[in-house]
Amino acid sequence: MSVLDIRNLKKEYRTGWRGNIVTVAVDDLSLSIEPGEIYGFLGPNGAGKTTTLKIILGFLKPTAGDVKVFGHDAMDWKVRERIGFLPENPAIYPYLTGYQALYMIGKLFSIPHRDLTKRINRIAGELGMDRELKTPVSNHSRGMRQRVGLAQAMLNDPDLVILDEPMSGLDPIGRKMFRESINMLREAGKTVFFSSHILADIEMICDRIGLLHGGRIVLEAPMTEILDREDGKGLEQIFMEKVGEPI
Repeated sequence: MSVLDIRNLKKEYRTGWRGNIVTVAVDDLSLSIEPGEIYGFLGPNGAGKTTTLKIILGFLKPTAGDVKVFGHDAMDWKVRERIGFLPENPAIYPYLTGYQALYMIGKLFSIPHRDLTKRINRIAGELGMDRELKTPVSNHSRGMRQRVGLAQAMLNDPDLVILDEPMSGLDPIGRKMFRESINMLREAGKTVFFSSHILADIEMICDRIGLLHGGRIVLEAPMTEILDREDGKGLEQIFMEKVGEPI
């Protein structure tokens, strides 16, 4: 069974005085992600990536189409127990330390105190975030906040991890840490679905990619197939050909 199965997904927004202005954010999108796969979701700004992620997470209702997560409708609240999510700009209470913020989030999943403390310390060790646990979030750099954000996405031991631009704005060391963390999730048998603008990182870690433009998938292929092309065209050149603008 696929971890994520999207069929003919469509999302329209109606604006204007009488709701007669229709903007199509996602248009007949279909894709499927298998267990243990790392899937890169690419596209320029406004392509429909974030709208698609919000529908998968049950934050938005689609206009048409089906979204199944672990075989269940995406709006089924039970599937959210098996999902970890890192938004592009995680909003974490600034007056809490990293540990306190993670503890609060862990209690929302009803994780017992002893287990939660062990999980926080284990994840902190894996992500190398001792400083982040001890200092208030208001004192964290962007990279430090992203680490706390990734840690909260891993707290409930999810089977599917969804990351929205996880490496945007990070320095090379921060990006390397995130790549290692994503590979660690793969080794643990997790499925990762994430959007990113950083093509070099996509090439290093993804099993497959889907290129979104105008709300539609215009290219879907295994990463090995792209890297082994006989014409030598890299992901950036292919992106330019399909979209007509640099990422």
